[in-house]
Amino acid sequence: MRNKVIKIIAIVIVLIFGGTYMYNKLTKPNLGPKTTRLYKRGFRLLEEQIGTYIKEYYSGVEKIEFSPIYVTDEGSTFSNAYVRPTIYDKYGKKATLGTTIKKYTPSSYGLITHIFLDFDGSGNDIIELMNSEGNDIDVSNSKHLPDEAKLSSAKGTDLNIELLVEDGQLRDVVKDKKGSPRAKIIYNINLNKGNEWYDFIWSRNKKTSSILKIALE
Repeated sequence: MRNKVIKIIAIVIVLIFGGTYMYNKLTKPNLGPKTTRLYKRGFRLLEEQIGTYIKEYYSGVEKIEFSPIYVTDEGSTFSNAYVRPTIYDKYGKKATLGTTIKKYTPSSYGLITHIFLDFDGSGNDIIELMNSEGNDIDVSNSKHLPDEAKLSSAKGTDLNIELLVEDGQLRDVVKDKKGSPRAKIIYNINLNKGNEWYDFIWSRNKKTSSILKIALE
């Protein structure tokens, strides 16, 4: 009986470590440490820019939570990448920006359209965010979003939220000057491969981890 228990424990350990290895292999982008750090710094500022705009210009928002940084087109020096914010209203509903609504697919928030990332000749980070006028604002040395990079308008975001409300995915999320000062913003600078298949694996992995944790208790 004791040997059987030991074998079961050994199998579970192998499954956990093997599952973790495969999960990382399938979902984690192959970026160098320097590029990874740049992506995390840059997208943290982009998330703050988007989250701050929604919080300051929309009432009825309970929470804004960001997806991981989804990286696509691996193999180049700078792979394409994007994030998607999920808005939670005060009625328990939630909806993710950048996902298809009926036949309309809004753009996600990422490289080229919202943020520019690069290295200068000395290898220092270059991070630029686009403001409401379409100008690039240098935030390379910023730890938090500077005032000059804050958004005063964002037509794409406004249309996306309007459609989500019309579709019933959100309720009473309205653009007004009162905003939602108590809304929480949850940032996410984890890097994942950007693909619906990887999103599926990521969600399944979380469920599997929970099951294994319960089994081991």
